[in-house]
Amino acid sequence: MASRWSTFWRRTGQHMQDTTRKIINMEGAELPNRGPRLLYRFNTPREASEVVLGSDADIGGFSSVNFTLDKTSETESIGRPTAKFHGNIRLDVRPDLKGRINVGYAGFRTQVRSTLFGKLSDNVYFHDYLALRVRAAGDPVLHKSYFVNVQTVDGMSQSSLYRQQLRIRRDDNDWETVYLPFSGFEAFTIGEPSPYPDPIDREHILTIGVAVLGGNTHTSGPYELGVDSIWVANEGDLVEDSPGPNQYTPAS
Repeated sequence: MASRWSTFWRRTGQHMQDTTRKIINMEGAELPNRGPRLLYRFNTPREASEVVLGSDADIGGFSSVNFTLDKTSETESIGRPTAKFHGNIRLDVRPDLKGRINVGYAGFRTQVRSTLFGKLSDNVYFHDYLALRVRAAGDPVLHKSYFVNVQTVDGMSQSSLYRQQLRIRRDDNDWETVYLPFSGFEAFTIGEPSPYPDPIDREHILTIGVAVLGGNTHTSGPYELGVDSIWVANEGDLVEDSPGPNQYTPAS
């Protein structure tokens, strides 16, 4: 509990500092910065711990989910610890729930960042792509089952989100950068396409996450996805296997 409150007040203090700096520097009067901007990184124990996990085990399934710091990445080409999203996708359920619930999924998302002044969100209106530095391992049969979920502040309901497939290209379990156009995200409500296909609100990005949906293709097995960082970019920034922006102030 103490840790949660310290995080709350740290974010509140950072929000006040950022707001004061923008007023003093008159930020917003100049042209917007359209360069690459890092939103999240997962290279320290604190960064790797600030996610929310979920799987079908929450409703009676047997899939598992973990999000841990992997220090073996320090000795690999990426040169620093990274997070590892891993577990096992299972399609079986308790006998009394068979045919009553959907199973075969697991996921993580970034935390909602609450402060004294409300929830923090990211304005990425002047960026056209969401970029993720990832490494797909585990069972290759599940590599096409990863999806990126984006939640906005003013979503249609608590269960609404925007989704797009995380298109893994490599088959050698090495790191790659995946660029997803914001125009390619589709609204979903409780796992189904939304009847209100509004474009994603890029001015109020609340959380970002990744889910593995083996149940959609009746696929099960062990999954593993290394996750280093998430950022936004534009057409001119789409460099193959880019490691992401070099300069970054950790999210508050």
